[in-house]
Order: sequence, then C-alpha cells, then structure tokens
Amino acid sequence: MKKSFVYKMLFILAGLVIGIIVGGYGGLVLGGTFLGSFDIYEKFGIEGYELATYAGSIIGAIISPFIVLKLIKEK
Repeated sequence: MKKSFVYKMLFILAGLVIGIIVGGYGGLVLGGTFLGSFDIYEKFGIEGYELATYAGSIIGAIISPFIVLKLIKEK
C-alpha cells in the first residue's frame, strides 16, 4: 500500500516537471512565432516570447498532474 502511494507521487512529480518543460517550450515556440512582432516590452517590460514561455510553463504545471493521474487510473 505504501509503495503504491510513493509510486503515484513520483509519477505526479515527474509529470509536473515534464509538463513545465514541455509547456515552456511550447510557449516559447508559439510566443516567438506569434508574439514576436508585438511591442509588448514597452508596456510590460518583458518580451512576448518570455511571457508566453512563463504562461506555457504554468499551464503545463497545472494540466500535467491531471493527465498523469488519468494515465495511472487506466492501468
């Protein structure tokens, strides 16, 4: 019983890390593609692709534990 809990927590933690990395990369690619031409730096003091990277990382961190839990329950 304790091993199952430990494995579940390790899978969730791994999913969280992978979600942050993949979400950040996706945000970087999409932000560099679509937000590169806007002058966001003048308003916020941060480039558009950086803002998209942070947003992608946060979204990836929120979504990935739910995906991991769903995959664990299917087994």
